[in-house]
Amino acid sequence: MKTLTPLLKPIILFVFTIFLSTQLSAQKRIDVVQLKNGNVLKGTIVRQVPGKFLELKTLDKNFWKFDMEDVAEIRYERKRLAKFKQDSLPLKNSKVFIHAKFGVLLGSNGNDNEAPFSVLCSANYRFKNGLSLGGGAGLETFEETQIPVFADIRYHHKIGGFNTYLFCQSGYSFALDDRDNTNYYYYGDEMENEGGWLINPGIGVVFSGRGNTRLSLGIGYRYQKNKLSWHNDYTSDKEILREEFNRMSIHLGIIF
Repeated sequence: MKTLTPLLKPIILFVFTIFLSTQLSAQKRIDVVQLKNGNVLKGTIVRQVPGKFLELKTLDKNFWKFDMEDVAEIRYERKRLAKFKQDSLPLKNSKVFIHAKFGVLLGSNGNDNEAPFSVLCSANYRFKNGLSLGGGAGLETFEETQIPVFADIRYHHKIGGFNTYLFCQSGYSFALDDRDNTNYYYYGDEMENEGGWLINPGIGVVFSGRGNTRLSLGIGYRYQKNKLSWHNDYTSDKEILREEFNRMSIHLGIIF
């Protein structure tokens, strides 16, 4: 898994670029049709025959057909990024939502892998007051591959047109691999990795997506412990090494 580390930064940069370009392309042009009687309708012109008629699909999904002699002006506007759909808060009309996300845990704190890859998936129950509770699991490539299992609490709130959420994940990360003892100081062979407790508070923002899906960007602080134990051949005792990780978590996600 360590061979993936040099590729992680360009991969994340590429995905983040695609993510931003998708959001910018979502700022679609709005066609504005002003009639001679003073009425103004906004939407998308789906068909137009010069000098005869035009057909308009309005923002409320209705279709209208107007003779060109009744049209006073046709102009264009652009949607602002801050003007999200009314239902852009994650699954506003649904109590349960799934959040799948991937990213990195930046920062080297005594760990050979400076940017472990992180994939997380959680299921949450959302209450009317904006609070949601749930739990999930994932896969992360520290020096040894680990599976974090965590509880997930969030508070969703709209700030300045942006749908944001505060989150805190806490649980235990189980190691799938043991560590080879390459340091003569520890006087032993293989070191058993027992994993450790973790906590990850942070903040995220939700963007409109296609259909019922939403896109997310979350940034947080990951604190995690790790416990290693082995048999000391020199003293015939059981030795224990405790590690602590302090990292910045950055994740892109899909909510559905």
